[in-house]
Amino acid sequence: MRAFRKDVIAKYLKVYAEPEAAFGTRLQYHTEHVLVIPAQDESISLLEGIQPALNTVSEQGQRALCIIVVNATDRHDSLVQKHNTELIHALRDRGPTVPLHIQNETPCWHTRASGFDLVVVDRNSTGFRLPSNQGVGLARKIGCDLALTALRNGTNRSPLIHMTDCDVRLPSDYFDVAVPAACAALIYRFSHKSSGHSLIDDAHAKYEAFLRYYVLGLQHAGSPYAFHTIGSCIAVTPTAYAAVRGVPKRQAGEDFYLLNKLAKVGQLHTANSSPVTIQARTSLRVPFGTGQATNEIVQNRDPYKIYDPTIFDLMKTWCNALEAINGTRVNAAYETVLCRAESALDSINQQRLRTALEAIGAPDALMTAAAQSSTSTIRQKWLKDWFDAFRTLKLVHALRQTGLPDIPWFQALTNASFSRSAVANARPEHITTTDTFDICQRLASLEEQC
Repeated sequence: MRAFRKDVIAKYLKVYAEPEAAFGTRLQYHTEHVLVIPAQDESISLLEGIQPALNTVSEQGQRALCIIVVNATDRHDSLVQKHNTELIHALRDRGPTVPLHIQNETPCWHTRASGFDLVVVDRNSTGFRLPSNQGVGLARKIGCDLALTALRNGTNRSPLIHMTDCDVRLPSDYFDVAVPAACAALIYRFSHKSSGHSLIDDAHAKYEAFLRYYVLGLQHAGSPYAFHTIGSCIAVTPTAYAAVRGVPKRQAGEDFYLLNKLAKVGQLHTANSSPVTIQARTSLRVPFGTGQATNEIVQNRDPYKIYDPTIFDLMKTWCNALEAINGTRVNAAYETVLCRAESALDSINQQRLRTALEAIGAPDALMTAAAQSSTSTIRQKWLKDWFDAFRTLKLVHALRQTGLPDIPWFQALTNASFSRSAVANARPEHITTTDTFDICQRLASLEEQC
């Protein structure tokens, strides 16, 4: 098994890794943990957020390796590139620094900082900037590939490649986490910290409520993909990382697609540490995600709306019916499962579900699943991999198009059986930002009960 794991990582590094991965072979100092952070238009204050975790490691007589990939594209404003250059210089000033690159390679330095090690990758300078369509996904992949090389080379001994962002405060016990057997990744619990700006904080609280509502809805439906996909809250095992060919090189959503792939090769567990704290702020760095969503909520004067909970009820009916594929003939697979689902629905919702399933290609998928094998385990595994987080989201959107438009966020939480208790006794006309953050905490508690 150990040889197999090394082969998976060796193949990945040879075929799929970014060129900067080679820097991991040039590290001279041993470290026990590794953390990857993409940084764009940030200041040296980003270290303040990760310092509690780094301090704990140092107090335990160990050192953590922090890999920061400072990045921009040619499309970014010159001021962003200037701020990036200032950050690179500030990071290199943290201690004795040596270059890891040679001529024509991406500029990269190792710094022996006080209490931890730093590797700074410069994808900001002219000639080394990121392609505009790959963005943060490529930046995160570069850092993780470098970390993977250090792990395989033996200079780092971490059981996990941790990744986070610049808007966080890591808990002091961040690295003190258990890694269960067959684990592909850990997902850290999180909470948002107010910024003191009322509009931003209100928008952030509402968006967090939506994120938790969505995961609770998937839990209610029985989906195996009911987990948060936030890039600042992920730690992946090296073998699983290599098996899924690393972080997708996307301009945004790389965290969603990474976890979607990891869930197919192993188990995703909740980290047994204190939550990661995320600073409320708007951001236009990527076309979607928390910062972008917060900005849109701030700019939009209309009430914030989210998915109708009926969508998750219909999904639950569908998920419950999927076991009916066991023992069916190939040509009858879809209709057999659909018939099981429709038996629990009225005529309107029967039509809604049928229309949405056809829109995402479910009829052909169930026939294909049945054709894989007559064995129930194989059919169910194929279906789980096909009806993944991406197609689950597609089904949500398809159901929305059948006459279930988004509704005001508080109404959705009140109407949904899986979130109703979190808003009990609250009156929407008197809700404050503090009330909304309190609702988020109650939603988080409901997640952990499932």
